[in-house]
Amino acid sequence: MNTKDEIVRIFDDKGGDTHPPAIFTQTGTVGQMEACGASWPEANFDATKMAELALQPSRMFGFATARIPFCITVDADAFGCEIFEGTSSSQPSVRGSKYRTDYGFVPVPDDLISPDEFVSSKRVTTVLEAGRILSGHEELFLVSGMNGPVACINNLLGMESVLMALMMEPETVTSWLDAITPHMEVYSSALAEVSDDVMIIEEASSEIVPPECFDTVFAPYLPKVIKSAQKHSFCTTHTCGSTLDVADRLSALGMDGISLEASADPERYIELIGRRTLALGCVNPVGTLLQKGPADVIAEAKRSAEVGFDIVTPECGVPPQTPNENLMALSHYRES
Repeated sequence: MNTKDEIVRIFDDKGGDTHPPAIFTQTGTVGQMEACGASWPEANFDATKMAELALQPSRMFGFATARIPFCITVDADAFGCEIFEGTSSSQPSVRGSKYRTDYGFVPVPDDLISPDEFVSSKRVTTVLEAGRILSGHEELFLVSGMNGPVACINNLLGMESVLMALMMEPETVTSWLDAITPHMEVYSSALAEVSDDVMIIEEASSEIVPPECFDTVFAPYLPKVIKSAQKHSFCTTHTCGSTLDVADRLSALGMDGISLEASADPERYIELIGRRTLALGCVNPVGTLLQKGPADVIAEAKRSAEVGFDIVTPECGVPPQTPNENLMALSHYRES
């Protein structure tokens, strides 16, 4: 039986030998939407529908977790970016930003919204209201996801422009990080008040940000957001892509648990993470959850536990077309 208490005990004890299954990343799938009637894109913008869809992994498959929201555009929307709302099988995305130019991005404007205005914006308050609805389900471990400072400015300014500026004028990037980190701190604290865990999504992949920039853009800022969440809840972080070059430094920033794309070499990742923080993973969401069958999911989940992942989770967001039977297999992998 999967239980919230089991997951909390793992966090409190900094580990354990039960390796419960859970989903800390994006959970929405077409199968769940068809079952409950709460579908994208509406479930990304309506608190009641967001909460209803977030309950389906528990109701349909037996997971002890619920996770909101289902996309990473909430902060960009709050800062005034143009958002494509997505479809029933695709998540929202940033379509345009007033902070981008043909040649890069503008300096931090004097009229940038305040942290209080940010946390009072429509999309942010929608996520917080969904969290309050879900907090009534005390039997579930509620995870709320948000972008970290680097992921946020990549949305606002454009990833390519940020990377170019890091190489040529790093101070223009750090000025933006200085400006928006207080907003992320206020948001993480607000999410923590309605959640059991705040998962901060950060683009720390060495395929995106050169490892030599780690101490410039991650080390000074991400711990502040982590600490704000930890005033009220646990705090985990997630990064997509290859992080072998920075996994040891990333796992030392003070989070309670870390989720990385580790299925290509899980033993090496466990070695790099050490016992600095809990390891979440590492079932491949596309190659296994989406494209293979229940037996493959069970085998990969068991391997994750054997290697040493404290909580067995998908290593990234669950693809919307993931079959119901594969999520059921992940939830019950210990019974096979």
